[in-house]
Amino acid sequence: MSDNLTESMAGLNEAVKQYVQTRIDLVKLLFLKKTSKYMSILFGMLIIILLSTLILAFAGVMFTFWYGQTYDNYLEGASIVLGSLIFILIVFILFRKKLLTTFFLSNFSEILFEDDEIDHK
Repeated sequence: MSDNLTESMAGLNEAVKQYVQTRIDLVKLLFLKKTSKYMSILFGMLIIILLSTLILAFAGVMFTFWYGQTYDNYLEGASIVLGSLIFILIVFILFRKKLLTTFFLSNFSEILFEDDEIDHK
């Protein structure tokens, strides 16, 4: 009877070790999944910001040249572009908390609190 109990305990010990290792692997995979989602959102935002900056820069240069050729005053065209960019910057500074907080909370809370495959028993 003692040998049977020892074998059962050894089998149970091995099953618990395997269960714990499987749970650790599951947590690692979930961490990898969430990290990759975070990084894809951040990388996507970086690309959008970069492209938006380039579009604004080229649009400003194009407007400056158009205004300079049309009205023979490139400095005035550049001043209009600079004033417009300063206005956009001020509006962004005033509303940045609301814009950024809403964006980050909606995206990252969705990733952080999504229904994972871990059973909480």
